[in-house]
Amino acid sequence: MEARLVWDTWRRILTDDRLVDWVTHAGSADTAVVAGLDAAEAAVLADYARTPQATDTNIGMYRRGLVRNALAVLSGVPLSQRLLYTSGLDVDAVAADFVLANGYADDGPNFWRLAGAFVAYLGTRPEFAAPAQQDVLALDRALVALAQRLGATPVELWPDTAAEDGRDADHPDRSSSRFVSSPAAIVVPSRHDLTPWIENPHGYDPAEALAPSPRHWLVYFPAAESEPAYAELSERAASIFGLLATPTTAADVARALGGLSATDALKAIKGLAGLGVVVGEGDGPNA
Repeated sequence: MEARLVWDTWRRILTDDRLVDWVTHAGSADTAVVAGLDAAEAAVLADYARTPQATDTNIGMYRRGLVRNALAVLSGVPLSQRLLYTSGLDVDAVAADFVLANGYADDGPNFWRLAGAFVAYLGTRPEFAAPAQQDVLALDRALVALAQRLGATPVELWPDTAAEDGRDADHPDRSSSRFVSSPAAIVVPSRHDLTPWIENPHGYDPAEALAPSPRHWLVYFPAAESEPAYAELSERAASIFGLLATPTTAADVARALGGLSATDALKAIKGLAGLGVVVGEGDGPNA
């Protein structure tokens, strides 16, 4: 048999419970399943059905591996991991349910894609429907989206470097400069003050009552190999960060917001630049 054909058919078996049932019961299950395959694929299926016990063992190993992988990737989103592990649920069973809902997809080294799918799945479960829990899951979904964006788009100047290279002393007059937000950062709103949970992601108590209090969280990667960092922003600073998605001057920011002077806008922008999540013209190693 042609190797690629065998591989592709085997992958179809691994992700289709009807095909699994067919090959592990020596072809005695619903024959309509085979009708959806061409002759070459049906031949591969029949070959696997000749060794149902070995085939079943390999399928089981594959699917158990997906469960282990799903639980492992939660280490990158510890807030969501903590929600799951303190929920009282059987975490292996939850992961197995997710793997099924995810179509038994094997994301291989795509750590963040799998993490994002798992976090999104947790968000659909009634056990995590509490508003504060939904805030946590939304924060982690945004983190995952940011990480995936950074994996697809090169960053010329990481926040840690930008914070060093863009110090005010080097650029005393920034009134006419244009500023732009870093692609390594994102702002996420929440309905609660998540500070104690963000500060202790591995040990916070999800049962803790958090008073409703709208907040804005800056999530960013300070450097290419760093862990994500978090900072709370005022509503104004969050709005300014959003306006700087394209290069903009402080005066233009002030006009867009209304009721804000260019001086105050520049002050707020400099605060963001101090974290390295906003970069001004002339900042950077080649300035």
